[in-house]
Amino acid sequence: MLLQDIRFAFRILRKSPGFTAVATIALALGIGANTAIFSVIHAVLLRPLPYTDPAAIVEINEAMRGSLQSVSPPNFLDWKSQNRTLSGIAAYQDSTMTLGGGSVAQRLDAGFVGADLFGVLGVSPFMGRGFLASEERQGGALVVVLGYGIWQRRFGADPQMVGRSLKFEGKDYQVIGVMPRSFTFPGEIDLWFPLVLTDRDTNPGQRGAHYLNVVARLKPGVSVEQAYADLSAIERSIATQFSTVQGYGVWVRPLLDAMVGDVRRPLLMLLGAVGFVLLIACVNVSNLLLARAAGRRVEIAVRCALGAGRWRIVRQLLAESVMLSLAGGLLGVLLAGWGVRALSSVLPQDLPRSSSIDVNGLVLLFSVLVSVSTGLLFGVAPAAYASTPDLSAFLKDARRDGRSASGHGTFRSVLIAAEVALALVLLAGAGLAIRSFERLNRIDPGFDPNHVLSLSLSLPEARYPDVASVARFYKTYVEALAAQPGVIAAGAVMRPPLSQGGLGGTFSIIGRDAGDDQRMQVRPATPGYFETLRIPVRRGRYFSAIDGELGAHVAIVSDEAARRFWPGEDPIGKRIRIHVSIGVREREREIVGVVGDVKIRTLEAAAAPVVYVPHAQYVADEMTVVVRTAGEPLASVPLVTAQLAQIDREVALTNVRPAERMVSASVAQPRFRMLMLGLFALIALGLAAVGLYGVMAYSVGERRGELGLRIALGADSGDVLRLVLRQGLMPVGIGIAVGLLGAGALTRIMSTLFFDVSPFDPITFTAVPVLLAVVAAIACYIPARRATRVDPLAALRYD
Repeated sequence: MLLQDIRFAFRILRKSPGFTAVATIALALGIGANTAIFSVIHAVLLRPLPYTDPAAIVEINEAMRGSLQSVSPPNFLDWKSQNRTLSGIAAYQDSTMTLGGGSVAQRLDAGFVGADLFGVLGVSPFMGRGFLASEERQGGALVVVLGYGIWQRRFGADPQMVGRSLKFEGKDYQVIGVMPRSFTFPGEIDLWFPLVLTDRDTNPGQRGAHYLNVVARLKPGVSVEQAYADLSAIERSIATQFSTVQGYGVWVRPLLDAMVGDVRRPLLMLLGAVGFVLLIACVNVSNLLLARAAGRRVEIAVRCALGAGRWRIVRQLLAESVMLSLAGGLLGVLLAGWGVRALSSVLPQDLPRSSSIDVNGLVLLFSVLVSVSTGLLFGVAPAAYASTPDLSAFLKDARRDGRSASGHGTFRSVLIAAEVALALVLLAGAGLAIRSFERLNRIDPGFDPNHVLSLSLSLPEARYPDVASVARFYKTYVEALAAQPGVIAAGAVMRPPLSQGGLGGTFSIIGRDAGDDQRMQVRPATPGYFETLRIPVRRGRYFSAIDGELGAHVAIVSDEAARRFWPGEDPIGKRIRIHVSIGVREREREIVGVVGDVKIRTLEAAAAPVVYVPHAQYVADEMTVVVRTAGEPLASVPLVTAQLAQIDREVALTNVRPAERMVSASVAQPRFRMLMLGLFALIALGLAAVGLYGVMAYSVGERRGELGLRIALGADSGDVLRLVLRQGLMPVGIGIAVGLLGAGALTRIMSTLFFDVSPFDPITFTAVPVLLAVVAAIACYIPARRATRVDPLAALRYD
């Protein structure tokens, strides 16, 4: 009997190709969008980490006033030796290393990891071995473990790779292993080196220096809370001995939670939004099925008269709706495959685990379940309505085509109101996202990114073993670039604006007691840096050639540093001592300038206090060079590459990009949310308009006789038009009212995802209802206008 139902449903749907096509496309849009977003949710949030028993792996941070920080090496070693809840704990740092030996040096992403890291994660090299404890000590062997990707790309998957020697940073390293294809920790890493903690790293004076990342594996049966209590007790004990640890706490969380970070809530918000799209599609198809059910009342009444039970009728109609939803699901999966490829072009680069997004078996199973559930959802109401015909009323009132004057307009109006309400909620969310992104784009980053090329360098220690050689290289390279035709200015800084990481520390003001709040970011910069990015000088001067290693020790502070540490004073001429240990002697510095604030990490974050120091006096081997050009920045790439090759071919460039991309990358996640919400809102608006038009068109056709009679009795076209529009727009008005209440509640929950926009933004909550009302009015007007052209004689004769 089930096969009979399926065969009959197929024949019925084949006889109505227009209805089948419209319903299938509506469902495909909803199911396809849900499948595409679920593929992202699954890859980022749900897919287990590719490690042994990943639920037992945690990330550990130190925390100050609720702000997570990296871990200081001495504290890490105390945790490692004193804990009672961890079966293993390991530290790591991500960095880059230059691979030489070829025609062109290549800068690769590298991880410096403790010897215990692979064991903590429960992953072993598929070829060779991991690190030994002796290799993470000072003076240990120089060894490297390759990632699967670089092993294939650079070395052609050479099976004899283990034991070979490679040159990194001018030194020879022996390859001891190759990791499996699925292993990418931390992030997309190409190779791993032992993390060597020197005597300077482990000195008690480094208790306040935070630069290690730490992961650990819980002992069997130990919870995250127990590990937190254990490590917190150790941290409190350390704080009683060292003042630099006072105020710090410990933060323990599952590794997956740490990796997905703040993206969980926005992604779940997008899943909820795309669920609204599917609900709107279901409402549309329900209305279509209700209209078809009204037209098939002759068929169903005859079936009932011949003895068909209600369940038999319901099952037949549900078979038709499920077949429709499966067809929509099949088309939706095809759309989702295309959508996932399209998503890859707009996904933020910092979205974790995004490289594994695909339409896999679990995603397909999700699509099948959604399709079947959708078919049942939108098919129940029409099936229940059609399966209970009043045979007596039908025999008295039925017409030859099975239409009844009674109809079920009230229920269809409820569905329309629900559809409009759902669409309004989506439109309000999209409107707030657009307003938020607009506000974000208006923020001044503090510098001019136009016509600026940015590139990063890191000098090999073997070739540049002392600070003098590092300073000389950057001075030579920057001056050579600045002298090239087409180059307006050039400079370098340790960390450019809108970049993660940096050199943080404290400073003391000479002649004043040090305060706890005197923390800032330190940025070594060369002469020409401020001029290149056009960071304005407020008072004093920029760095110049006189601020060399042998010159007077000077500093420049940002506006925020001047406001915070010298309120109501002029900081020019004041003297400070910076407390950041990077292997240089701390000396007093005179402040010679105040410059404008720049956004350090993100556009939405408040300005942080920054102290700039001349690079020649505070040497860093990793720098970002910025070049202002007269023309297109990328056209200068051959020039900067050629100049570098003339100085040293063993140094590799990385992150070569226009500075405008730095700004664009900083708003990638808000842009992604805006694009997705906007797309879903447009689909919802289109579906609502089509659904409303369809219901109105059917209603006009159903009431053709009534409208003809009204016209025959003297009603003019304006009367008919107002009658139809009033009846069509009434559920729209109710839907808008309900939708405004729902939007107000949901946007309040989502308010943390929007920048500088109230969850009840008046512009959004005015424009969205007006837009929806205009679209609904147009959708109602077309059928209503057609109603005014009904020929009374033809309508009465037809009836």
